Amino acid sequence: MLRIMVVDDERIEREALKMMISREMEEAEIIAEAGNGRQAIEMAKAEHPDLILMDIKMPGIDGVEAVNEIKKELPDIRFIMVSAFDTFEYAKKVMQQGVKEYLLKPSKKDEVIESIRRVQAEIDQEHEELEDKRQLERKFNKALDFMQSEWAVSLLVDHVQELDLKEWGELLDVNFKCGYAIVVEKTNQEVDRRVWLDWLKNYVNSHSADSILLSPNHEEKLPLFFLTDKIDGNDKNGFKTYILPFIRNLIHQCELYFQFKPHVAIGLPYRSVHQLSRSYYEALHTLESIQSDEHVTYKFSTDESNSENGATVAFQKEKDLLESIKSGDATRALQKFEFYLNELSNDAVIDLKRSVSSLNEFFIIATRMINDLGIPVNRFIPYNQISSYQELKEESTRLLREIVEKVQTWRMVQAKGKLENAKDYIEKHYYDPLTLEMVASHVELSPYYLSKLFKEKKGITFIDFLTHIRIEKAKEYLMEPEISVKEVCFKVGYKDPNYFSRVFKKIVGQSPKQYRTVLQPS
Repeated sequence: MLRIMVVDDERIEREALKMMISREMEEAEIIAEAGNGRQAIEMAKAEHPDLILMDIKMPGIDGVEAVNEIKKELPDIRFIMVSAFDTFEYAKKVMQQGVKEYLLKPSKKDEVIESIRRVQAEIDQEHEELEDKRQLERKFNKALDFMQSEWAVSLLVDHVQELDLKEWGELLDVNFKCGYAIVVEKTNQEVDRRVWLDWLKNYVNSHSADSILLSPNHEEKLPLFFLTDKIDGNDKNGFKTYILPFIRNLIHQCELYFQFKPHVAIGLPYRSVHQLSRSYYEALHTLESIQSDEHVTYKFSTDESNSENGATVAFQKEKDLLESIKSGDATRALQKFEFYLNELSNDAVIDLKRSVSSLNEFFIIATRMINDLGIPVNRFIPYNQISSYQELKEESTRLLREIVEKVQTWRMVQAKGKLENAKDYIEKHYYDPLTLEMVASHVELSPYYLSKLFKEKKGITFIDFLTHIRIEKAKEYLMEPEISVKEVCFKVGYKDPNYFSRVFKKIVGQSPKQYRTVLQPS
């Protein structure tokens, strides 16, 4: 419904305009009227009409001045100026205010209605464009969320080894010198998990100067990857100084908002994309050492309590073992685990229970890493079932094998399912102007990862696969003589017939016309 206000110092003119509009336009509603410029300004602010029919020549504040004042606060209101004076100066003044419609008194019914309908069409078009823009923004934000999620998952399962930081930054449209991981734990089980996660994501996005990748989360702990150009990955002391105010303020704001202090573990900064996952493991390992002490709410992985000298097994060896687990390489993981157990056996003679505890601590970290991907696995080796180091070795090896096998299954199912969805989408929409980004968004993957899947699983690129589908469809159409080559070109998704012919000949060895001639000799 178009909401209209009529402004004229002559009552009979207002009534005439109101009658015309009411009789001729069911989709319009007169919501207010005013007899001078001052009233018009006040009524416009109170009623917020879509359109004002404004008389120009009025005592006191005239129509031009009233338009100027109203537009200062309500710039979206449209105006149709009405005047008994057909002069260039009046027209010039209202045009300077952005007013496009100008009626002369006495106004004819058809002229009034046509003028209003033109304004209504303009408003409708603007609303459609605004809605299209909102839809585009929603799709973009959804695609961005998917992309961020995929990049974060790729870090956790090592799907970005071929990229260096510079290439990665170009894909994400950010510049950075290093990256680091933070894991934030919700320590109050009574607080709604979704509300807390939404708050945390909004907080880090609005208060951190760095670009952030949010990882999927299935527990009370949220892994965050930060990419920054403010510090260098080699400057560990500078990194602490840089990140500490943000961490302290995050904890403080969370306490104000939810009445609890979260635990925050910070991994080291690294310059290489190959090392970013290490920062995540460091943060996970550090999180386990934070006690339920209100004075210990955050810790850096370089803290003394997290050093190699204080650990039963070297932290670096744990990280290497975690690397092999997330890769899904069972042989490599079991070999490294054998070395890990040999180191641990030095303590077995002294205290078997302590060895079980150490292994459980390792499996907590390992399974949390896997659970973050949505893969449910067991975490603990039961104390009461272990009576010897040999039993400990057998049980822990079985648990490790179970974890690695589930990672392998997850990798295969995820890759196959997403790739098959992408193939189906291309085969159904080959005639559309498809791009890698469009298809990746549809299957909820990053463009890079989808491209990588095509190369790994199909041995061809995305473009090669799309081209193959289009050319095969073109062959089918060329068998129908009533369809011209130009029509075939458009039907299979190409816009330029010359380009289509070149691509067809390159793949088939003949031009479309030659191919058709062979199929249908005269």
